[in-house]
Amino acid sequence: MASETAKKKIDWTKPADQNPEITVDDFKDMVKETEKGPFLSIEQYRENRKEWRKKFLKD
Repeated sequence: MASETAKKKIDWTKPADQNPEITVDDFKDMVKETEKGPFLSIEQYRENRKEWRKKFLKD
């Protein structure tokens, strides 16, 4: 997940690799953007998890 702040673009999946000078304001901007959604319902999450388990966890 990459987001762009007023100052710089940050890849939040590996922020230390991108730029060690991340500010509190950068983090707040990322949180505000993330809170806008989209969101999964619990039913959709469970269905996604079930499909993932079938695909990757072959018991």
